[in-house]
Amino acid sequence: MAGTQLPSGYGPGRRRIAPAAKLGVAVVVANLAGLIAAVYCAQQIRAVPAEQSSETILFAVYYTALCVVAVVDALWIDELVFHGAFRLQHLQGKDGARLNLKDDEAVVAASMQRSSISFPAVLILAGGLTYLLFNAVNHDFNPYYRRIGKFVSQLRGDDPADQPRRSAAIAALSIRRDPEIVPILLRQLGRGGEQGAFAAWALGRFSDIKHQRKAIVEALWAASQESDPAVTREALIALARLQHRVVAAPLQAAIRRDLDAGDLDRRLIYATGFIQTPTSLPILQEILQRGDVPSQRVAAWAIAQHRDQRDAKDVDLMLAERLPSASVLTRCALIHSLGILGNERSNLALMHAYDIATPAERSTACPSETVFLRPDGADEPADLLLPPDTMAMKIIHTMGQIRATAPEIRSVVEPWLTALVAANKEDGTLLAARAQSLLDGIRQVRDDTRGTRVDPAK
Repeated sequence: MAGTQLPSGYGPGRRRIAPAAKLGVAVVVANLAGLIAAVYCAQQIRAVPAEQSSETILFAVYYTALCVVAVVDALWIDELVFHGAFRLQHLQGKDGARLNLKDDEAVVAASMQRSSISFPAVLILAGGLTYLLFNAVNHDFNPYYRRIGKFVSQLRGDDPADQPRRSAAIAALSIRRDPEIVPILLRQLGRGGEQGAFAAWALGRFSDIKHQRKAIVEALWAASQESDPAVTREALIALARLQHRVVAAPLQAAIRRDLDAGDLDRRLIYATGFIQTPTSLPILQEILQRGDVPSQRVAAWAIAQHRDQRDAKDVDLMLAERLPSASVLTRCALIHSLGILGNERSNLALMHAYDIATPAERSTACPSETVFLRPDGADEPADLLLPPDTMAMKIIHTMGQIRATAPEIRSVVEPWLTALVAANKEDGTLLAARAQSLLDGIRQVRDDTRGTRVDPAK
């Protein structure tokens, strides 16, 4: 009836508020259910399900929950901001072409909104906020999975055919420094076999980690005493790279076994350069005599790394004694290593090495030596003996590094350089120019009056 008063809460205002209230309840329910699903799925994925199919299902549930929450939130925002324009136009079929005069002004205005533009924008905003919310309660799950989790998932299983995939995953983890990675690698170390060997190698790359160092060293030390030779070898190299000097004795024993078997692993030789214990020098000197040429070159470099040790002050003599009888490529490594040691008396050995070399040997290219540290030799190259140069240039460069300053050394070096410049002035190479530059540098800084008594009367 026209004069009848409607009870409070009814009328046009009721129709506008009711959908928003219902959506508000739906938003609360959807967000709570979505968060529960997201937390559960994230926890299960972090724990690495036994099967890839299980992980796929968990991801499907996780992203389905995210999408449902985003859609419900977007509908709610559309209801509050645009008076339900998307609901009215696309769910109830109301648009500007079919107006109902009984509808209030807000409904008419909402039905004429361009919801095809506003709602996608709201949906994207809601999706982004939901994504951030899910990651907040799950401790950055999505970034974690992209950075770490996808590689951890590849570690599942023991099928030998999948070992290359697992090894590649460990290699990818070895260059990351997230807190979760060390515990993951320690678990892989405990699996033994090729998996354990790769994990030991990966842990050896964590020399920059301080707060987890104790756990790493203890696990590697235990692995170095296992019966699996592959794991033991990688654990020894890793401990050396971490500069755990206690590993010196077992490392030297491993080198001894290789040397006696005639099959040297150059990574073991390279590892002695990290721990720099003088007790390694005798076995390295033996490699200079008995090892293959690449091993001799690495041994020369490793010997030079002991330059700062109190009990290894005469290691340059070890290299100088081997210099005359070594092969050309080994001589290149010895010359380079004498430059690292920097003992002034090495000038005499270097000049002798030049004098006894044939013209062909002097022009021989002295290459760098690369040691691949990954267990399968496929990656992590360590380039030694750089830069490459001819033997003649290498000698001059090394003499420039250990510049002659003592009068008794200069008295031999300067005439030798003068003769070298004269002999090679017209040969079209840079040898004479470099030798002259070295000679000029020596003469500019020399002081022959130093140490000489001056008569005050003069």
